[in-house]
Amino acid sequence: MDGTCGLCENDRTLKQSHLLPSFIFKWKKKNNTGFFRTSENPNIRAQDGLKPSMLCGNCEQLFSPWEKQFAEKVFKPFHDKSIIALNYSEWLLQLAVSVSWRNLYYHKLMGGLTGLSEAQIKIVYDVLEASQSYLLDSQSNIDSFEQHIFPVGTISGGHGNADVSPFLNRYLATAVDFDLLRTDDSCLVYSKLNRLVIIGVVQHPDSRQFEGTKITHPTGKLSAHNIFLPAPLLKYFNIRADKMANQLSKMSENQWSIIEKAYEREIDKFNNCEMMKATDKDYSNSGQEAFEVMKSKENTPDGMK
Repeated sequence: MDGTCGLCENDRTLKQSHLLPSFIFKWKKKNNTGFFRTSENPNIRAQDGLKPSMLCGNCEQLFSPWEKQFAEKVFKPFHDKSIIALNYSEWLLQLAVSVSWRNLYYHKLMGGLTGLSEAQIKIVYDVLEASQSYLLDSQSNIDSFEQHIFPVGTISGGHGNADVSPFLNRYLATAVDFDLLRTDDSCLVYSKLNRLVIIGVVQHPDSRQFEGTKITHPTGKLSAHNIFLPAPLLKYFNIRADKMANQLSKMSENQWSIIEKAYEREIDKFNNCEMMKATDKDYSNSGQEAFEVMKSKENTPDGMK
């Protein structure tokens, strides 16, 4: 389709570009059961991630070198071998900004800025403009859009704790997710790339609450040690886990039957996939409740919606 490219703002033929990098979905299919399902439409086997028409071909290709380095140096080593320790150069910040920009621009495009104040919307527009300049190499740094990255993994414990979702491990270990978190005085762009999370800080009263996660310019060291996150973000993980459970509970009996038959055919493959391992963790933490249909919690922490 023809339209205005969201990045270069030229009138071009727009491509169906991945909102989140394509290597995530290729890895999920290869290392699990050969397919995956989305919580938005659990009755259909998905082959790929969301691909809105936002970018022209030239701008779409701009992200490829950064995604390639991230996939080979960060994503695959961490997901395949639990290794996340390396010295990085500017490509990591470029990758993170490109992911956060796509997420934020998509929310703007789809009317997803509701709930933000006029002052916050102005900040969003300023951040989008600064991101465009940085990604198109017309400015050398982007102090106005701080980027953070950190790993998530399965947890033990929490049995009987009403604040811990019985689906938390399945969410942390398997979900690909994106969102715009907002309160009266903060706005965060949230991109979950399976077990790696990228946060773009549009507004936050004290970003020092993030420790050990900031992507520095032009170089830095990525590590999984000494990481601390704001408490509302940890609560948010549980809310998203409950939402995932509620959406998946809408899967039809026919689809459950298809899954059961596939499990019987390839029992070893299923038992070794990330979803089954995470399900075992949830069962250890929550018992039978891990399998019961859940309803999404109505409240979000400290105004996050």
